[in-house]
Amino acid sequence: MRKKVLCIALALLMCMMVTLPTLADGSAETPLNKAYIAASYGVKSVSGSTYKMWAKLNNPEGVTVVVVLSLYDASYNYITSISKTSSSTIISLSKDVSLSSGTYHLRLSYTAGGATYTSEKTYNI
Repeated sequence: MRKKVLCIALALLMCMMVTLPTLADGSAETPLNKAYIAASYGVKSVSGSTYKMWAKLNNPEGVTVVVVLSLYDASYNYITSISKTSSSTIISLSKDVSLSSGTYHLRLSYTAGGATYTSEKTYNI
């Protein structure tokens, strides 16, 4: 019984040591969570061999975001990219590219709040 009480008291003490300094400092920054930025991106046909690579990020917190949208061929040879830095609540970027039939990899990478997030999609054209 003593061990249980001691373990519970120790656990509570550890929780207080972690949370109280943060609560006491009103100037502490709120860490940016990936969930605060919703991203969508893709490649869509415009006409003939012209395609549009695009990305749209919803940034409700209005933090500064650096966005890079890159296109690679099937062997991951670089084709092109577009980038933008913005603190707008909606960040959009697009670029027309000429593509022949084949497999392509579209990679979205964005940095916000000191953290970088990357996602990739594969397209067969």
